[in-house]
Amino acid sequence: MEKLGNVLINVMQDLSRVSTNGHAHIKVNRNICDPDTFENLFNYFAMGTILERIDLDVEPVNPQAQCVCGYNKRIKGDHQGYIRCPECGKYADVKDDAYSIEDPDPQKTQLRQSRTF
Repeated sequence: MEKLGNVLINVMQDLSRVSTNGHAHIKVNRNICDPDTFENLFNYFAMGTILERIDLDVEPVNPQAQCVCGYNKRIKGDHQGYIRCPECGKYADVKDDAYSIEDPDPQKTQLRQSRTF
């Protein structure tokens, strides 16, 4: 699991690369930080940067169990990186991302153009 400071830096770097048009929507893992606290920290550290005027919406993202049999379910609470699948009995992998940027989609959005005068 990543630390809060690293996640905050990574989100700021990812958002500074893409054209946001003043709005961004991200999801942050609850095990790292509460969404409201993350938004406050982002706004504090973005002061004086190109990210200062972004309207940031932060939602929680819960870990998700994925099994080879096709079982998918969101997990609430703690886990050890795996759980036993209730359908087939095998161990299911837990997808536990630190954050995800929902809008703007980094795959579809153009990179920010740097301007030199």
